[in-house]
Amino acid sequence: MFKMTLVTPEKKIVVGSEIEQVTVPAYSGMLNILPGHTPMITSLETGIMSWKIKGEDKTHKAVVSSGYCEVHPQGVDILAESLQTTEEINIEDSKKTIIDAEKKMTTELLNDENFELQIRELARARSSIDLASNKH
Repeated sequence: MFKMTLVTPEKKIVVGSEIEQVTVPAYSGMLNILPGHTPMITSLETGIMSWKIKGEDKTHKAVVSSGYCEVHPQGVDILAESLQTTEEINIEDSKKTIIDAEKKMTTELLNDENFELQIRELARARSSIDLASNKH
């Protein structure tokens, strides 16, 4: 059996469910993980992830922001900084986040850490809009 655990500091999304596959936005690009995948650990980027629980027709999708993914012979463990499901996304809030982040990046003098924070906020908001608009 190939099981997945997907958690954030605030919630447990999937714990020990048998899966058919999971796709995550890894540091080096999108990573599709199937049973029998080579063991590895990778960092996650902000983007849209998906997973299919064994025996279900539905493919679950969510926006994930930063974190780690560990693949081992028994399955995959994903520790994400944050995660938004389609139901949790508010497109208007995401649009406002994009406007605010772009404004800060063009009008304020930001240190490297704050600039990177704005880039992550932009990526999360854009991914949220894409997922909520069924573009992914």
